[in-house]
Amino acid sequence: MKRLMIIGQMLLLVIAFIGCSPTQDNHLKYDVLIIQGDENISGKFGEFGSSEYPIHQIEYITNLELAKEKYPKYEIKKVPAVFIFETAGGEMKKLKLETYDVDQAIEFLKESKK
Repeated sequence: MKRLMIIGQMLLLVIAFIGCSPTQDNHLKYDVLIIQGDENISGKFGEFGSSEYPIHQIEYITNLELAKEKYPKYEIKKVPAVFIFETAGGEMKKLKLETYDVDQAIEFLKESKK
């Protein structure tokens, strides 16, 4: 009987520990870079500024040449362009999506809703 109680307590402790452990997905954040060109598409991304989405920051650049100068590592071919980086809340950035389709970027961000 005593052994059963000890096993039960250990099992509850393990379950509590697993339930309280943060998962990597809880810390996922995204930085969004939008190169919009002549067409103003910033309104399409306005809803992602709320706390319902794991967006760390959104940066808008209106000029393709300025974007190429500021981000030479990425081959930005045309506008509009959207780059979404996974940051996990820190400085390390991993490119998750590079697209020239605004609707595809919006769909990706909607799927990230908390």
